[in-house]
Amino acid sequence: MASTRDVMNVVIGLEKETMGLYVGFSKTFSTDPKLKEFWFRMARDEAGHLGALDLVSTTLEQEGLLDKDSPVSLQNPAIVRLRTQLDKFRSEATTKIPISRALTIALQLGETEIQDLVADLLKPAQSEREQERYLRLLVHDLGDLSYMIEQHCPDAALLQRCDSLVNRHAAALESSSRLGS
Repeated sequence: MASTRDVMNVVIGLEKETMGLYVGFSKTFSTDPKLKEFWFRMARDEAGHLGALDLVSTTLEQEGLLDKDSPVSLQNPAIVRLRTQLDKFRSEATTKIPISRALTIALQLGETEIQDLVADLLKPAQSEREQERYLRLLVHDLGDLSYMIEQHCPDAALLQRCDSLVNRHAAALESSSRLGS
C-alpha cells in the first residue's frame, strides 16, 4: 500500500505534465491570440491545481497523515490511464496538430477521472472549502473547454462528451455545496 505522500507526488507530477502540455499548445497556437490565451489559461489553472495539492500535502504533513496509507492506490485505473495518455499526447504534441485534436486531447485528459482522485486526496485534510474551490475551478475549466470545442471543432459528439463532463462535475459541486451548508 502506497502512502498518501507517494500518491500525492505522482498526482502532482501528472498535473505538472498536463500543465506542460497546455503550455506547449499555447506555443503551437501562438499565431491566434484567443487560442494562445485559452491554452495558457488552461496551463495556469493546472498550476492552481498544483497549489491546492501542495497546500493539502503541507496540511496532511502537519497533521501527521501524509505518510499513512493512501485512500488511493498508485495502480488506480485513472492514474494508470492518465500516465499512458500523457506519454502518447506528449509525443503527438511535438508535431503541429490541428486545434480539433488539441481540444480532443484536453477532453480526454479531463475524462481520466484524475479530478475525482484529487478530491479523494483532499478529504483527509477535511478541507471541504478546498474541495469546493477545486470543483469550482474544474467546472470553470471544462466550461471554457466546451466553449472552445463549440467554436473550433465541428464535432457534436465531442461537444456532448464535454458538456456531460461539465454537468457531472457541476452536480458534484452542487452536492458539495449543500453538504457544506
